[in-house]
Amino acid sequence: MADPLAYDMPRALAYIESLQRAPDRLVVEEIPDKTIRIQPTIGMIAAGLVDLLVRCGRTTRILDIGTSMGYSACVLGRAARPQGGRVLSIEVDERIARVARENIAAAGLADTVEILVADAKAAIRELDGRFGLILQDGHKDDYLPMLDRLIELLEPAGCLISDDVLFPVMNLPVSAMGWARAIDRYNQGLKSRSQLHTIWLPIGDGIAVSVKA
Repeated sequence: MADPLAYDMPRALAYIESLQRAPDRLVVEEIPDKTIRIQPTIGMIAAGLVDLLVRCGRTTRILDIGTSMGYSACVLGRAARPQGGRVLSIEVDERIARVARENIAAAGLADTVEILVADAKAAIRELDGRFGLILQDGHKDDYLPMLDRLIELLEPAGCLISDDVLFPVMNLPVSAMGWARAIDRYNQGLKSRSQLHTIWLPIGDGIAVSVKA
């Protein structure tokens, strides 16, 4: 049974945002070349959740899939740095990665965050070791094909954070309906994986937090 809401959700989210510390802005927030497609990044509340999970788990090895302009990589890097953690962020487009590196350097995180320019679906097959936290915010069609490998890469009790998991119930443009179907299949995949304990949260475009058994 769903928990009944005793408040207006948009008003509640606006109130929560007013309570959070304002996020640090990126030095470069736009790319002049408008032909380059930029993936949306996690929102303010989701960023706060990610920051908290890294700090609570004292996570030292983090994988960020979908660097975009570097916002999530900076959030992860700031949270991981006090415990000597490091972040590996994967971005498929070298032009976007250059801007992300500029933002990461301006945030003083060049020694904490590394950007790998590669197709994430292929790159994760070559990674060694385990990660305490993985943020999945890459191409939506790749979410489900990558899931089992990401589970393998998680250390026991590690967290997999998945963004945009409410696409199936959002009013997306017709051009993005394929993403909604892909994310629905992914959510069903999260639900069916016995190695994961998952909760879905109505934050931003939807966040799923999965812990590996």
